[in-house]
Amino acid sequence: MNRTKLLLLSLLLLAAMAPARVSAQIFVGLHGGISLPYGDYADSRMSDNEWMFTQGHQHKAGAGLGWTAGLEVSYAMPFHTNLEALFVGEFMQSSPSSDVKSYYAISYAHRFSQCSRYHMQLPRFRHIPLLLGVRYKYPLTKTIHLYAQALGGLNMRFITPWSLSYADASWPYAYREDNMQYNNMKLSTYAPAYTPALRLGGGFIVANLVTIGFDFNLLGAAPLVWDEEETVRYDVYGNVKEINTTNHFDYYNIQPAMVTVSLGLRLKVHSGARTVQDW
Repeated sequence: MNRTKLLLLSLLLLAAMAPARVSAQIFVGLHGGISLPYGDYADSRMSDNEWMFTQGHQHKAGAGLGWTAGLEVSYAMPFHTNLEALFVGEFMQSSPSSDVKSYYAISYAHRFSQCSRYHMQLPRFRHIPLLLGVRYKYPLTKTIHLYAQALGGLNMRFITPWSLSYADASWPYAYREDNMQYNNMKLSTYAPAYTPALRLGGGFIVANLVTIGFDFNLLGAAPLVWDEEETVRYDVYGNVKEINTTNHFDYYNIQPAMVTVSLGLRLKVHSGARTVQDW
């Protein structure tokens, strides 16, 4: 009898000391939503009728409501499945704010009201952050988890060109003569920037399938650098003259900061057993 008890006790001890098998899970997800610029990045107040896409000297960008879409890959830690290692690749785009659009629509339309042709294309802000970090999930119910996450990495900033063209402009943009044709084309191209990026946020995961995220993104300050090319063409009685000028500008820093709200889906692509020591 004592031998039987001793054998059972030995088996229990061995079972307790044996390595535990824990599931290692990998999820891949897609998400999309809106981006809300914050601080100077969203500020469109102007000084002396200047704004960043002309020759402003402020740190304001005048970015408006935008959209975001991204890919994420998460790896549930085998020693704690509520803790995930996380990679996120994102694409964000913001157009100028409604205040900026209204300013150019009213001001420039008045300036070029006598033009036979007038067209302007305002730039758009584009960001591609590549981020690594961790996410911790806390179960609220059997199917709903609350999570918090922190990520860091690299942001790539791109700004689309600013263009302006008009013809037959009146003074002071052209000194009109009889039978004179006047054309002006201006193009500003912006240099890309590469900066550190930080994301802090949280949200909910429902049924390990649907994600609802709220994140603050600080995408790193970098100077606004661009080249401006202008072509002026005069045609007076068939005598054509063309003047080309190029200017380089290296101005103040722009600090992109925004809050993103996203909805996504994620799927489990791997679920394998990992052996770890339970201690």
